[in-house]
Formats: sequence, C-alpha cells, structure tokens
Amino acid sequence: MSFTDILGHERQIKVLRRGITTGQMPPAYLFHGEEGIGKRLVATEFAKAVNCEGGAEPGTSCGTCRPCRNITAGCHPNVATLAIEVNPETGKLRQEIVISQVRKAQEFLSLRAVGSGRKALIVDGAHLMNEEAMNAFLKTLEEPPDGSHVILITSRPGFLLPTILSRCRSISFQPLGEGLVAGLLEKEKGMPEADARFVARMTGGRVGDALASDPADMAVRRKDSIDTLKKLLAAPGPAVLKKAEEAAKKDSWLEDFVFFGTLWYRDVLVLMVGGDASLAYNSDMADELEGFAGAMTARGAEVALACLQETGRAFGRTYNRRILAEDLFFRLKEEAQA
Repeated sequence: MSFTDILGHERQIKVLRRGITTGQMPPAYLFHGEEGIGKRLVATEFAKAVNCEGGAEPGTSCGTCRPCRNITAGCHPNVATLAIEVNPETGKLRQEIVISQVRKAQEFLSLRAVGSGRKALIVDGAHLMNEEAMNAFLKTLEEPPDGSHVILITSRPGFLLPTILSRCRSISFQPLGEGLVAGLLEKEKGMPEADARFVARMTGGRVGDALASDPADMAVRRKDSIDTLKKLLAAPGPAVLKKAEEAAKKDSWLEDFVFFGTLWYRDVLVLMVGGDASLAYNSDMADELEGFAGAMTARGAEVALACLQETGRAFGRTYNRRILAEDLFFRLKEEAQA
C-alpha cells in the first residue's frame, strides 16, 4: 500500500506529499480527527514514504522494498510507536502514557537513522499522555533531533498542552462519506449493498470501525440499546438502579448504549428542526424516531444528547462504571419527564 491506495483524505495526503517532495517537512505533525477514520494509516504511509528505497513516485512509497515491508510489519529501526501499553508490574493495560515510555521514545529519536531514511515516531493517542509525560515530551518538540519527525495522533487535541499544539503542523482529518465507506465494505468484505450502507451510516464514515463491524450484530446491539433507553425513561427508580448495576458488569454494553443513544438523540433533533428522515443515522426507524421526538421538547433532547456525550468522554477516566451508568440513566429520565 502507498498514499495512492488510501481511500479519501486527498487534501491531507497532498500536503504531506508536497512536504516530502520539497524536503520542507516540519519536525512535528498533529493528526487530529475522530477515531477510526484513517489517521494512523496515513501516519504509517508517511513513515514509509520518507524511508522508501524502491524508487517510487516522489512523495510516496513503493510498498515492496525492504524498508516498506519492514515498516508495514512494525519492525523497521527508523520507525517507532508510542502508545498505551501493558504495565509490566501488573500485567494490565495502562490507562495513560507515562513518562518512562516518553524517555524510551526520546532515546529512539536520539539515535541516527539507518540508511538514507529518516526517523519517525508515531504517538498513537497523544492525548493519553499524563501531565508528567506531556511535559517531558515537550522538550523533544522544543529541540527536535535532526532527520526525525514526530506524528501525534489524537481524537482529542484539546487535552494536549497548548505548548505542544503550538509546535506541531496541524492536519485535520474528517470521516469519509457514506458512499465511499459502503463501497469499500462491498469490495473488501463482500457485504450486500443494504448492509454496507447500514454499517457505513451507523459508523459515521469511520472506516476502521466499519471494517470491524458485522451488520447483523450491529443491528442487534442497536435494538438492545434503543429498547433499553425507552424502558429506562418510563422505569421506576429501583429498576433504573438495577439496570445500572447490570450495565457496569457487561463488557462494552455501556459504550454501546452511549454510542447508539447519541445517534438516536441526534436524529431526534434533526427531525425536530424540520430535517428529512433520510438525514438520520437511524433512517430505517423513521416512524419510531418521530414518535419519540413528539414526546419530548427540543431542549430536553439537547440536554440528553449532551449527557450522553459527556459520559462518552468520561470513559477511560472514570473507574466506577456503575455510578457513571446511574448518573446517565437518571439524567436521561429527568430530561424525558421534563
């Protein structure tokens, strides 16, 4: 694979290729945008392009020379990734990127590049660095080693220190269009057109999520989440508490509820402002959406949507999932009754 094989992101790739071709590349890039839309893939192709020895078109890679193959396999000495890793003391995945990882990354960047290529450090989930790690990483950006590039990837640039943001060339990535993602699913996974459209629509153009999704499983999970939402809004307090306790014990169930609930309330607001049902993520459930929208105020729907989004941002930072679920369920119930 090379830049020319990547679906979408033409503007972003054009910027990178122009820098590689002219040799005017900044020492640090910030790739920001939603999760699962291809930022990591573009970063990897950038690393290949600055290390390719296969005589590819300027500003891209051949994909077949030894450096290209090794970078794809994750074993090239010029390319490294800084990301969440397992804590060797506990054997469990860390919740943040810590300073010891940053120190190792700095050691990597301090070494001379192998061959005629350039060093590339990909920071996957840069917003997950804790404060100590960010402050240490800032020193690398202030005095970048010659012949090296840092690519910070994040879905939450606001979590990074302003001093880090100011030292990076910012490149914004957007989700792909529904048609592009659906076409890829039909081609790569052999999905029927209707299933491909459903998955592309529900994943909002996040191609990584789309490729990992099964349409039948997604439909079941959506139904469970929306059915639960409707029941919670009419349930007595004890039943809400019981559901929150159950939700806390099920892997990924609360994430599903927040994901599908967010799309649901977004669609409700679209209908409330006079938008056509074809614009909805859940356009195949237009009648149910209209009935739901008719039973609450626009203000209530806006607040409910904000509550769901706030809960989504809390994942990874809140360890008591039962309390998180309780708070969300009761707030949704309160807005529906208001």
